[in-house]
Amino acid sequence: MRKLTLCRQLLQQCCDEYRERHGVRIEIDDRQFTSAFFAWLDVISHHAGYRRQNAPDYFQFAFGVLLRDLLRDKAVHVCTEPTPHLQSAKDDIASWWPVGYLLTWFCIGTLRHVVREECALEVQPADALAHRDVWQSFRENIVEEPSLAIAYFDRFMGSEPNWREPGQIHNRPGAADPDTHQ
Repeated sequence: MRKLTLCRQLLQQCCDEYRERHGVRIEIDDRQFTSAFFAWLDVISHHAGYRRQNAPDYFQFAFGVLLRDLLRDKAVHVCTEPTPHLQSAKDDIASWWPVGYLLTWFCIGTLRHVVREECALEVQPADALAHRDVWQSFRENIVEEPSLAIAYFDRFMGSEPNWREPGQIHNRPGAADPDTHQ
């Protein structure tokens, strides 16, 4: 329960920061968040052995799974439209898809912290985060196949995605060669 509470607090912090920066209130649906969190815990505990093989890639996979589960279960939702003085440019990704943007950055920030603490490595997101066409593809494709959120998360982190079976940890490029991770 402590992990659930901590994760929820961190997500709430991201929601609060998003509201300050973009003038849009995003709220956590506690029931959906809890469902997504426990689904995520089940997956990552099932694959815990991979952590010994390639810890950085294990954590990247884990936070890709968290992104998938939070999006799939609709753990957050937009409550207000942007305030007029904070209206962003039409091509601003954060305004175009607030929920996806917020959850992706939440998972990136959490991944960066965990990898720094657990692996003594600094990981950085890739340039793909700045490309609206990648985000548009992400948003469209996860509707039919939520597991593609894992592949897009890999792409956002600069890793080669497994587009065919993104939810299969042993088919990840990092599973074949642990030194391929950033």
